Amino acid sequence: MAVPSRMSLREFRPADRPQVQIAYARAWEALVATHAEQLAAFVGEFASRLPVLDAVDLYFQVVAIPEPMIEPARTRALRELDLDALPPRALPPAITGWQRLRLDLVLDALQFRREYHRRTLGLARMVGARAAEAVLDTHVRNALGFARLLRRIMTVDRAVAHYVREFSLPLTAAQAATQRARATLAAEALAAQHAALPHERAAAGEHGWNDSSFPAWDVGNS
Repeated sequence: MAVPSRMSLREFRPADRPQVQIAYARAWEALVATHAEQLAAFVGEFASRLPVLDAVDLYFQVVAIPEPMIEPARTRALRELDLDALPPRALPPAITGWQRLRLDLVLDALQFRREYHRRTLGLARMVGARAAEAVLDTHVRNALGFARLLRRIMTVDRAVAHYVREFSLPLTAAQAATQRARATLAAEALAAQHAALPHERAAAGEHGWNDSSFPAWDVGNS
């Protein structure tokens, strides 16, 4: 993914380009804010299992985030982090003194640490899936904003496809964002059409038309 200033404006008229550039910047900032929020929550949830900076690094291992967004998201999350409010670390039991001479105790400790690491990684992946859902929600809002902004100059599908391309969404995320954006915009269009219908009927009455002049609502494919 390119940074907003490097995203393409070729498809747009010069008069429309500043507005599109602003939309790029707002979408970028929304994604950075979402990642920062999810990262801060992730660090808090894993504070009892991992040092803070290790939890930050683990977030970027389990959550897909474009390289240019990593540092802004990290900086924003750390800036807002309150270390004193984090739960204390729950350290695994340590082998000390004469216990180091007991091979069985040493092996047990190593096994415990491996299992602890495995469980931590499994939990991180599940929490990472939650973060991915929050990012997808942000992509949908961004795509909706693009479609609304550009509805006078291109179709909804083209506007959403443009957003998906410029923000380099993976295939599954692109499909989900496109479907959800189209569904939302379809609901808005239907609501607007129903709201306008009484006015259209009133105007038609002034010209002597009646309800039979209006075809039934077509819910099938055209």
